Amino acid sequence: MKDCFTKLVNERQSCRNFNDKLLSEQTLLQIAKQAMLCPSACNSQPWKMYLVTSPEKVELTALALGSKSHNKFLANAKAFIVLADRVATLREGVKFDRNHFVKYDVGELIAYLTLTAKSMGVDSCIIGMVDQELIVKAVPLKEDEHCNIAIAFGYSDSPLRQKIRKSEKDAIEIV
Repeated sequence: MKDCFTKLVNERQSCRNFNDKLLSEQTLLQIAKQAMLCPSACNSQPWKMYLVTSPEKVELTALALGSKSHNKFLANAKAFIVLADRVATLREGVKFDRNHFVKYDVGELIAYLTLTAKSMGVDSCIIGMVDQELIVKAVPLKEDEHCNIAIAFGYSDSPLRQKIRKSEKDAIEIV
């Protein structure tokens, strides 16, 4: 029998077929709060999560992420978490570039968000194409914040797809 984490990783997939079931604000908040436990460089936590749940803002966010063109399925998403990254504030005396780890830290947060959601039965899709002019109509980004990525959330009735991955030989090498 597979352990819980292995089962979770095997069942999490990008959802492009959200059904009509509503996602509560409380559920999205619970996902965000749990994901905040992820590590970041020097505990800098260089992000802000904007939880988008109102129908008007969900529609605007979907537009900013391409629901009228390349990501039409987003019109059925029930909520979004828009991730804003910002300059990392590290403790005094740290000698490396303060922004060096931001993209990795945000990536780790995304992994925690999507896996936490799946553990709660919520499906998700990571979207990396953001119209900067439109996204600010949906979320109040601050001057020092920038959005490169967002996550769509909802529920799907679609069956689990077979995961097609590179061969181990092409992806893993022990040295």
